[in-house]
Amino acid sequence: MKALSWVIAGTLMAGGVHADVLISEYVEGSGFNKALELYNGGADTVSLDGYVLERYSNGGSDASGVLALDGESLAAGSVLVIVSSQAGAPLDGLGDISSGVISHNGDDAYVLRDVDGVVDSFGRVGEDPGSAWGSGDVTSANQTLRRLETVTTGDTVIDDAFDPADQWRAFPQDTLDGLGVYGEGAGDGGDDGGDPPPALGACGDADTPVSVVQGSDDSTPLDGETVVVESVVSAVYPDLDGFFLMEPAGERDDNPTTSEGLFVYAPGAEVSAGDRVRLAGTAGEYFEQTQVSLQGDPLVCAVEQTLEPVAFALPFADLNAPEALEGMLVNVSQGLAVTEVYDLARFGSVVLAEERLSIPTQVAEPGAPAKAVADSNALGRIILDDGLNTQNPEPVRYPEGGLSATNTVRVGDRVDADFRAIVSYSFEEWRLQPVDAVSFRAANPRPAAPPRAPGSNLRVAAFNVLNFFNGDGQGGGFPTARGADDAEELARQKAKLVAALTALDADIIGLMEIENDGYGPDSAIAELAEALGPAWRFVAHGEAGLGSDAIAVGLLYRDDVVAEAGEAATLDSGAFGNETNRQPLAQSFRLLNNDQVLTLVVNHFKSKGSCPDDGINADQDDGQSCWNAERTQAAMDQLAWLAGHPTGVADDDVLVLGDLNAYALEDPVRAFQDQGFVDLLTRFQGDQAYSYIFFGETGHLDHALASPSLDARVLDAGAWHINADEPRALDYNQEFKSDQQIDDFFAADAYRSSDHDPLHVDLNLTAGNGEAAPPADDDSGGGGALGWLWLALVLAAGRRRRA
Repeated sequence: MKALSWVIAGTLMAGGVHADVLISEYVEGSGFNKALELYNGGADTVSLDGYVLERYSNGGSDASGVLALDGESLAAGSVLVIVSSQAGAPLDGLGDISSGVISHNGDDAYVLRDVDGVVDSFGRVGEDPGSAWGSGDVTSANQTLRRLETVTTGDTVIDDAFDPADQWRAFPQDTLDGLGVYGEGAGDGGDDGGDPPPALGACGDADTPVSVVQGSDDSTPLDGETVVVESVVSAVYPDLDGFFLMEPAGERDDNPTTSEGLFVYAPGAEVSAGDRVRLAGTAGEYFEQTQVSLQGDPLVCAVEQTLEPVAFALPFADLNAPEALEGMLVNVSQGLAVTEVYDLARFGSVVLAEERLSIPTQVAEPGAPAKAVADSNALGRIILDDGLNTQNPEPVRYPEGGLSATNTVRVGDRVDADFRAIVSYSFEEWRLQPVDAVSFRAANPRPAAPPRAPGSNLRVAAFNVLNFFNGDGQGGGFPTARGADDAEELARQKAKLVAALTALDADIIGLMEIENDGYGPDSAIAELAEALGPAWRFVAHGEAGLGSDAIAVGLLYRDDVVAEAGEAATLDSGAFGNETNRQPLAQSFRLLNNDQVLTLVVNHFKSKGSCPDDGINADQDDGQSCWNAERTQAAMDQLAWLAGHPTGVADDDVLVLGDLNAYALEDPVRAFQDQGFVDLLTRFQGDQAYSYIFFGETGHLDHALASPSLDARVLDAGAWHINADEPRALDYNQEFKSDQQIDDFFAADAYRSSDHDPLHVDLNLTAGNGEAAPPADDDSGGGGALGWLWLALVLAAGRRRRA
């Protein structure tokens, strides 16, 4: 049974009766130090024969790892500890079982099942929460979580909303003193709460310098020790439950590897920036940031002290360089570019760099050259945070005046130099917590719709429509497998898509990520065609759709400009016959005004996710991620298929469109180029062409590839940057937004109508240089000397690649 079936069963069987086994502890340690603890709260020993523990990674609906617990048993009141097989000291000696299934980073869900169904779960299967589930001081990232003892039954609905604060108590990362002991016997994270705070002494007495607490490594050498520190408050962040200290210039050491700043965890402490304070606390690490947890009250020694910030500029010299600035007040002394806005409304943050960062394999060959770009990117970025520990802030701090549908921050915009901030670290990222207001400059304003190239008589577009699912097509049938949650969200989604598709002014549009529900009057593609207007038609291939995936590709066209020629065709064998790459759709079209013919094929190749652990489709660490071999084979298979003119029209003008899930210099794109196809985005836009942004890096997964004969007829091509550069909060979705934000963030316009930018290709299809117009329809099944020669060349190239 596939894991997706398990998901459905787990939802329906929520009321089932199971043994009293719970997930009782979730350990998030540094590196690979991860663990789960299971607890038997019943009165009898439980055999774990038939029990399995499943991990669902990064929002996946299929289990990415399964651990069978056959042969194990749990006595009443006992626990079973499962640790990562890659755990190091001291965790590697604390487990009853060692398994590679234990591998989480805050956004991975776990499900415990027995033969009857779901016993318990952690997280929400099918949702990628970003960095973590939770809010405030209780999240699933970089913390140890222990189940509250008031919880006596498992969470058997695995796809409902998950907030760990409802059932879990949080401890700092790497807290292990309670692992293997349930309930009152468990430790409390190192703070016994019984000792009185140490004597502070008088202002000016000897203390532990901040640089000594920080040390020259990535963690404090005084972990767990009580220290007395006297220094100046540089900034106070009530929502972060504390404040930062920094040594005045005359009290700093001469070691450039040690930081002179420090976070003090002190909820509710009454101090102000400029106060010189003396305090006692416990040194430690929290979210891998060095801090002192305040004991007692701080003593204010002086007020209105002046601190001079130190200079901050990107890129860092090496990966350890930010450690020397941790907790310090800095002056950002250069203008920076926005290179990611994905989490702007969700967590209040944007990513900054010297300039927009490129996906390594967009601009460099896979392997060592791409690795060099990746290393450079890692040194050249930092998150600009908002000084809050709040999810879904209202208002969103950036830009000035608050985020809205008409007041946005886009990738490519600039941040002016000379603002002060604190360098902090959390959720595995270096951050700037602002002290001053930050000014954004719209260096990449929203572009108007691209005009047609002079002389063009046909425009072709490609658009990934981000899971356009329309329920039952009659206003009901929600929720669906993907896309809009209800009819209201669908109306918002459709309004934005129609605005974008209309403004593109295309004659033929290739679609990706449209619901694979056939071609009937209530299908998703029929609804979209109808919304575009009476001239629009769609290409149908049979009745049931293409393949078995929930999403498919599609073709829309204007029947007052072109007509279908030959028969629509798909490829369901080779790399397209094993449920990885989605089946392509090919159709030839004839221009009504001059009978010129063009063949289009729309694609959506296998994604870079759900990676296998080994084999040729595992990540080869060359920058192309996993499934590269499968995508490359798909390109080869498609070339051979196209050489036979699958639509029955013997014309060599072919345009390959769609999301190949491969960037410009990756193997699948090269496979097409080896046979003379031209990457039109790169031809017309250069190396910096883009249509998609992933983790702050820009490139184009979406392609328009022209056959050699067609390339001479292309006048212009590009991407309309309406989506990738925009914050995701401006799309149609309503989750993670207040009622006011649902209204303020939405406009029925083209901007953030999807997560990929649409492509456009302008052509001049006319007979020239004595060339006769090709026949409108050719039912010869793909004959013609050129087609057969092309096929022979493609197959020969394929043999060479596999040798």
